[in-house]
Amino acid sequence: MTQQPLLTVDGLSTYFYTDRGVAQAVCDVSYDIKPGETLGVVGESGCGKSVTSLSVMRLIPDPPGKIVAGKITFDGQDLLSLSERQMRKIRGNHISMIFQEPMTSLNPVFRVGDQIAEAIILHEKLSRKAALERAVDLLNQVGIPSPESRIHDYPHQMSGGMRQRVMIAMALACKPKLIIADEPTTALDVTIQAQILELMDKLREETGTAIQLITHDLGVIAETAQKVLVMYAGRVVEEADVKDLFTNPMHPYTRGLMRSIPGLGAHEEKARLETIPGVVPSLLRLPKGCRFQDRCRHAMERCKHEEPELKIADGKHPVRCWLYQE
Repeated sequence: MTQQPLLTVDGLSTYFYTDRGVAQAVCDVSYDIKPGETLGVVGESGCGKSVTSLSVMRLIPDPPGKIVAGKITFDGQDLLSLSERQMRKIRGNHISMIFQEPMTSLNPVFRVGDQIAEAIILHEKLSRKAALERAVDLLNQVGIPSPESRIHDYPHQMSGGMRQRVMIAMALACKPKLIIADEPTTALDVTIQAQILELMDKLREETGTAIQLITHDLGVIAETAQKVLVMYAGRVVEEADVKDLFTNPMHPYTRGLMRSIPGLGAHEEKARLETIPGVVPSLLRLPKGCRFQDRCRHAMERCKHEEPELKIADGKHPVRCWLYQE
C-alpha cells in the first residue's frame, strides 16, 4: 500500500504587488512529501525556494505578498482555508521551521532554555518547570554538551553551530510531523555543517519527521534528500528521486548546477569550476517563453516565444524543457 503524502502543494502561485509591478515569486508549483521523507528544494537565490516554504507556513507578508492560486493540504487539512488562529496551532506544533540565520531568529535578551520552553508551554500546556526539563532533554538530543547549564545561556554566549542546534531543538520541541529547514547550514563551517545535516537525518529516522530542506547546495541534497525539486525563477524546472537526478540530470539549469560542484581529485586542467553565465531574471520582468533562455547554451527559437510545460521526459522524470518535448 502506498503511503499517503503528509504535505501536498498543488498549483501554488505567490505574487508580490509592488510599486514597480507584480513580482511572480512562485508560479504553479506542485509537490508532495510523505511522512519520514526529505524533499530537497534547490536553486539559486531569488528562485522562489523560501517563498514556497513561507507560503506553506502562511507567513507571506500581506501586503505586498499574496497567495493567488493553488491548494496546500497538510495531514488532510486545507491550510489556505484555516483562520490565522487555527494556523497558529499548526505552526510550531505540527509544522516547524528552521531559519538560516540563528542570530536573527533567536531573541538576544532571553535565555535559550526559556525560548525552547515557550513553544512547549504554549502548545502542550506544560508547567514552566516541566517545559525546561524537556528543553534540557532536547539540547541533549541535538548534541549540546552540559545541557543543564547551557539552558541558562544567552544566544551570544554560543557559537554559530551551537545556536543552529538550539534552533533544531526548538523545531523539535513539540514533535512536529514536518520540519521546513531554510538553508540551515549556510553560515556554518564545513565540519559543523556536516554535523548538523547528520543530526537532522538521524532525528528524521528516529522520530519519523518529514523534512523540506531548502538549499542552493547540491552536495547537501546528495547526502540528505530522497527527492529533489529544482527551481528557477519561480518555476519547478525538474523533479526527480535524488539518485535519478544525479545520474541523469536533464534540464540545462540542473546540469549547470552540477558542473559548478567541486569534484574531489579533479585533474589540474579540470580544476576550474564552470559557472552558469548571467543572472536569474527579475521576477518583475520575466522573459516571454522559457525563463532560462538567456543563460542556456541549448536555447532554440521556440524557447524565446513559448514556455515549456513540466512533463515526464524520456520515460524518466518531469522536466520543463523544449529539448525533450519536440
